[in-house]
Order: sequence, then C-alpha cells, then structure tokens
Amino acid sequence: MIKFFRKIRKSLLDQNKTGKYFKYAIGEIVLVVIGILIALQINNWNENRKARLTEVTKLNKLLEDLKLDSIAFDSNLKVLSEINSLHQQLYNIGYKNSNEPLTENPRSIRRYVTFEAPSLKTSSLLVSQLNNETIRKELIDYNEDLNLGVIEMNEFISIVKDKIRPYLGLKEAYNLESQFETLDADKVNMISKEDLIKISKNTDFQQILFEANFKLKSNINGIKNRSLTLNNSLRNLIETELKAY
Repeated sequence: MIKFFRKIRKSLLDQNKTGKYFKYAIGEIVLVVIGILIALQINNWNENRKARLTEVTKLNKLLEDLKLDSIAFDSNLKVLSEINSLHQQLYNIGYKNSNEPLTENPRSIRRYVTFEAPSLKTSSLLVSQLNNETIRKELIDYNEDLNLGVIEMNEFISIVKDKIRPYLGLKEAYNLESQFETLDADKVNMISKEDLIKISKNTDFQQILFEANFKLKSNINGIKNRSLTLNNSLRNLIETELKAY
C-alpha cells in the first residue's frame, strides 16, 4: 500500500514539473512573438519616417519651383502688358484715327516671350510620387494649365514670327542701320514710330493686329486668372502640409 501511494506521489510530481516546463515554453514563445512585433513596429516606424522625409524633400523642391514659376509669370505679364499697350495705341491711331502720340517702343511689335515655368520639367514627375492625394490632384490641374499656357503662348509666337515680322519686311519698315551701323542694336530703333504709325492704317495689318492681340490677351488672362491662381492655391496647400510634419 505504501509503495502504491509513493508511485502516485511521484506521478503528481512529474506532472507538476511537466506543467512548469510547458508554461515556461509558452512564456518563451510569447516573448519571442512580442520581440518580433516590436521589431516590425520599429521597422515600420523607420520606413514611415524615411517616407515622410522623402515627401518633405519633394514638397520643398516643388514649393521652390512654384515660387520661381510665380516670378516668371509676373515677368511675362510685364512684357505682355507692354506689347498689349502698343497694340492698343496702334488700334487707336490706325483704326480710330486718334492723334495720340505713340509712346511705346515700336520694336515691341515684333516681340514675344516664351511661357516660363521652372516647375514644368519636374512637377509632372512628382504627380505619381506624392502621397498627399489633395496635393496630387491640384498638381495635376496645375500641370494641365502649364501645358495649356505653352500652347497659347506658342500660338502668339507663331503670329509674331510668321505674320508680323514678314509683313514689316515687305513694307520695308526695318531700319538697316540699326543692325549694321552699330554694335549695340538695342540703342537704335529698328522700326521708327512714324513708319509703324503709317503701317497701322493699313487694313491688312489691322487684321493681323487683331489676331495677334486676340492671342496676346488670351495669354495675359490665362496667366492672371488661371496660372497665378492655381500657383497660389497649390503653394498654400503645400505650406500647410509641411507645417503638419
């Protein structure tokens, strides 16, 4: 009988040891799992941090380009406004027979500007790289406007190059001395005010002037009402986003 109870006691002790080992093994597994989860969490945090830093870098670069765009738009508007002023005076003098003096530089009649937007080369690449959906959508709209601006400006440039400049040559309006008698052609008008006033009274020139001014004002209004507005909106959005980081 005593041997029987000793066997039972030994069996219970063995079961108790097995239970302790089982609990210890479970504890070890739990610790390993927790360690893996913490490591994954840290890795995710690092990856998210790197992604945020990359996003901030791209947004800062885009913001600087947008500021340069704004400066370029203002510069273009200044030149285009001067050309438009000359167009208006030529209309008043040539078509309405106004006696007002021609105050603008006559050589501006053959002048044009290219559509300047430093961000045009890089902003289209950023569209697929930025994480902020709102900024991405506004950037798409802005890029579409820039491309439209290029088209509109090229249409104006085409009229100046293909119609106005050849017409002035046919009418012998160019002062050859301004080109060949001095090293600094900018100091001598290649077109005299008197000749341009005379040309402004020709109906065929007036038709060319209409087409040129139509495209010119399209560019001016596009920059004022679209490009600058979208530029300011996108800059404000980016600045707000950067403050949140």
